[in-house]
Amino acid sequence: MARQARFCSPGRAHLVRMQAAQGPSPLATPDQRDRFLQAMAQGLAQVSVRLHAYAVLPDAVQMLLTPQAAEDLSRFVQGLARRSSRARPAPRVEAPEPVGREAAWAGRFQSALVQPGEWELTSMVWIDRAADRAGLAGASPWRWSSLGVHVGEAPSSAVRGPALAAPESYWHLGNTPFAREAAYRERLAHGWTAELEDALDAALRRGLAVGDEVFLTQVEMETGRRLRPAARGRPRMNIA
Repeated sequence: MARQARFCSPGRAHLVRMQAAQGPSPLATPDQRDRFLQAMAQGLAQVSVRLHAYAVLPDAVQMLLTPQAAEDLSRFVQGLARRSSRARPAPRVEAPEPVGREAAWAGRFQSALVQPGEWELTSMVWIDRAADRAGLAGASPWRWSSLGVHVGEAPSSAVRGPALAAPESYWHLGNTPFAREAAYRERLAHGWTAELEDALDAALRRGLAVGDEVFLTQVEMETGRRLRPAARGRPRMNIA
């Protein structure tokens, strides 16, 4: 069965996850993650994409971004995959025959459409808490993420991260930078549940969307495509 084409809705935010393949990761070391941040900055200069949040972990990358054209989502993410794959050193082997380079990434990247407003903020919090969930967080924000920017703490890395463009939902958190940062800290601490995490993860794995019923119905009518999980069990039979 042919796989379904990737869904992209220009002008709306999308949650994206790139998973490293088994074996040597292209994100394993601080230098590799620094180079990945540089690749993100280069990629943003070449496509019409607004980056709202990101977390570069040792085994995966999570992003919230808004492409302005349907093709820009794949162009940006696939460009990142190519740059990071080229930057990864080839494995040392003793075999006399040439050995092909292993894949750096585990298949296609995952993506999910995100409703503007609360679901954008929820996705940002999920991304900025990624290092904490992975047991990597310390006293300071994970330096390969957007967390420091969103809470007003400068990252400790000498490498400048990619430029961020906050969505309107973040600007509506307060009238001043201090008010927005304080409101966002409150969400990081208390605005999270296991159900929200499961919803985002499931939408990513299935290429669906997250939002309320009105939004999901609207987008499905616009696109003619199912963007929420199908009801469990057999479909009902219409009996005349």
